[in-house]
Amino acid sequence: MLKSKWIQDCYIQIEGSKLKVGNAAIERSWAFEERGPISKSIYDKKNQVEWLSQTNETTMFQFPWLSPSAKLTNASVTACVEDDYGISKPYLRTDVDLAYDHIGERLSVRLTLKVYPGSSFIRHEYSVLAGNAESATEIEASTSFVAWIQPDRQGLSSKEDELQLDDNNKERGRVGGDYCDLLPIQHLHCRWACVGFRDQTDTHNNLISKESGLLYVNEQLSLRGNLLTLQSTLGAGGLMIVKEGPTPLGDLQPGCTDFYFHGKRLSVQGSGIKQADLTTGETVTSYGTMVGVFDGDTFSEHRLMHDYHRNLRYYKPERDSFLMSNTWGDRSKDGALHEGFLLVELQAASNLGLTLLQIDDGWQKGVTCNSVNASPGGGLWSHYYSGDGQFWHVHPERFPNGLSPIVEAAAAKRIQLGLWFSPDSSDDYVNWEKDVNTLLELHKEHHIVAFKLDGIDIHSKLGETRLLMMMRQVVKATGGQVVFNIDATAQTRLGYMGQTQYGIIFLENRYTDWGNYYPHWTLRNLWTLLPYLPADRLQMEFLNVERNQDKYTDDPLAPFHSGQVYALMVVAFTNSLAWMETTGLTASQSDVLSRAIEAVKPHHPAILGGHVLPLGEEPSGASWTGLQSIMDVQNGYLLIIREKHKQSDYAMQLWGVEPSSTLCLTEIIRMEEKDVVISNQGQKQVQLKPDARGHYPFMLSAPFSFVLYRYQQVE
Repeated sequence: MLKSKWIQDCYIQIEGSKLKVGNAAIERSWAFEERGPISKSIYDKKNQVEWLSQTNETTMFQFPWLSPSAKLTNASVTACVEDDYGISKPYLRTDVDLAYDHIGERLSVRLTLKVYPGSSFIRHEYSVLAGNAESATEIEASTSFVAWIQPDRQGLSSKEDELQLDDNNKERGRVGGDYCDLLPIQHLHCRWACVGFRDQTDTHNNLISKESGLLYVNEQLSLRGNLLTLQSTLGAGGLMIVKEGPTPLGDLQPGCTDFYFHGKRLSVQGSGIKQADLTTGETVTSYGTMVGVFDGDTFSEHRLMHDYHRNLRYYKPERDSFLMSNTWGDRSKDGALHEGFLLVELQAASNLGLTLLQIDDGWQKGVTCNSVNASPGGGLWSHYYSGDGQFWHVHPERFPNGLSPIVEAAAAKRIQLGLWFSPDSSDDYVNWEKDVNTLLELHKEHHIVAFKLDGIDIHSKLGETRLLMMMRQVVKATGGQVVFNIDATAQTRLGYMGQTQYGIIFLENRYTDWGNYYPHWTLRNLWTLLPYLPADRLQMEFLNVERNQDKYTDDPLAPFHSGQVYALMVVAFTNSLAWMETTGLTASQSDVLSRAIEAVKPHHPAILGGHVLPLGEEPSGASWTGLQSIMDVQNGYLLIIREKHKQSDYAMQLWGVEPSSTLCLTEIIRMEEKDVVISNQGQKQVQLKPDARGHYPFMLSAPFSFVLYRYQQVE
């Protein structure tokens, strides 16, 4: 037996043909046979629950480009401690290089396992290695653990748990040949729930869908989504599986299933890798899988998701908490961009208390298809290095002095700068290294800290792998100083669970010009996503609500009716984006916005650093709703919102608060009349007791109103 403890409680253990990895919360093990690795155990140490059947004989993965007759000749194991270039918390990485005899040739598949100290989940992914396995992946930490696993030549049985079907249904009982994980569930009496996601928000405004049911021994069920949970109906504990890939709208295998139940056998379907990806001589990485365990209740499920994301991208307030403006929301496109305009925009942003100004499409010399100067059907949306190769030079007419005057003015006002950038998607991102150089030059010369990545259009796993390499290399070279705003509004992109840890998700384009901006729609999208994504990972917009009132005619939920401060506050628990020309605000709008920002800004890093979850009813424009940021077991923040609802009082159930606890509430800001802000700055305190149901009563006297509290549980 060879066992090694690496970082805190994380360990790896090899005994004969068996491999285990785990920590104090979870352990997973495999047996290696000539057919490949076979999952043998997923053990929840806290609840003492074993999730897998011990009789499993089916391989952990199967890919259409790997022959079913391929034989595993040997497996080498290396391990190291990594932190994803400083983005993640340190974790134990174990690489199992599987050497297959594949149709008379050698094929190397790397199974990478990732275990995080104290966390109850384990991640894995596969890489098809090009050339020398040792040189295929960058491992900068010292690799002092090296071992070999010799596959068991005796375990050649390929018997699978068969469904009990009549002869005329036998053909329906076969499993497909492209899956990343196969879990033979031991327990029959379980409820499953699957959460599906949608991005491409230019054309989608309902971002979450859910299905649920009970396990059935004969059922073959295909599900689409990124998250699936199993909870025992008889005992404690829950099992969570995340497919680390795009939404179905961005899946590289259209029509593919994400989760498939074959009786009690659950598989994570679709690696994303096609045969064409393997012909380029480059290493290509599959979609990943996370398997985790939790207590079985809804709150512990949400906490596991939060812990998962916080490990992949640890929260750093000075990097991950900001208030940004971007002028594109007023639909001038690049027509207003020039040196003088941006200098006055910087002053307006400073007056409001914003911390980051981002210059959208048009700062560069090249013309995109979105430019006001693009001829009909003209402008580029890729192939940026064609022609004279100067696409990413600063526009010489709009900025005759370069960006230096903008950079100097921003520094004087203590405002950071961001730029719009579109990675070159041509030929599966073949120019990714040129993009790296361009981004690093812009960062170095102009002190750019945030790049909005737009125009992403992924057509293959090779292209996705190159795009991710681009982001990683920029993060590595800048020591994590650069943040990417990853646009999720159109085309084939990374989604919510697909390696988005290198930045913040730019969720929506909404415009009063088109009548498709409503504060409650934006709040609803935030509210529905928060159980699955940390608030600091989302960039949500508020617009100038006084523009284009005629586009809404007599609509009682028109943005103008809720007011400018209300539009800000519904996104205050995210990285808020002033999606507007701030110079277009009236004096009264600017004044009230600056007062609201002044009140919220000191608390913003703490709010985003907490675990933010939805409260009350789903936003509809006529609901009592809200958000809660849980800082620790005793403290947090509450944003209570009354939309256009008839009642002036409402009782809400809170997360993680003892049902009988009294809360001490410190009021930060309140608005009960349109754009009339009462900023108490923590001077007003009240004590709040729960009702008989354990719900806490709140009162707001008028529709379109809110109050922000900091709370503390009183013993």
